[in-house]
Amino acid sequence: MELELPGIDESEITNSIVTISLLQVALRAEARRLQTVLTDLGANADTSTSEGLFALLQQTASALLDYSRYWTHVLANSQTVNTIEEAEQLYNQYSLAERSKFSVESFSNVNGVIKRQVMQPSPETPAYIVVTLLLGTADDNPLFEEIYSASVLRDVLNDIRTMQPRYLMVFEVLWSP
Repeated sequence: MELELPGIDESEITNSIVTISLLQVALRAEARRLQTVLTDLGANADTSTSEGLFALLQQTASALLDYSRYWTHVLANSQTVNTIEEAEQLYNQYSLAERSKFSVESFSNVNGVIKRQVMQPSPETPAYIVVTLLLGTADDNPLFEEIYSASVLRDVLNDIRTMQPRYLMVFEVLWSP
């Protein structure tokens, strides 16, 4: 007997339609403590399991909500594609584009393997901290449309935080500086 979970559309999970979503939130530099929070979340996340990855997504969305008073800008794109291959190509395109903006990766946790690189503090104080959420989900529709206000961003982050765990296929969080 198969367990049916409320809110789960099995056909949505088993088809090849995938949604790739990029959500970037810029925060005033005064939110510097968020960098430490994200590093701690990443260091303690079990990214080798889907449950651990989903927990990291939830915790990251919650952390961004906790720092909402520092939000200044948002860039959002959620796009549905018809095949896994298209999804992988789009996801990798976004990931490489975002990673190419960094001069060095100071922290990573990929499949439970943590790497740290000690960074020399920059003499310049950045004006912003940019946090990027990149996720692939088994949704047949975009996760969000245009985000034009703080209240819509708050709703989107709450929706992401409470989404069905089985829908999450891949997730990464990047932040700079």
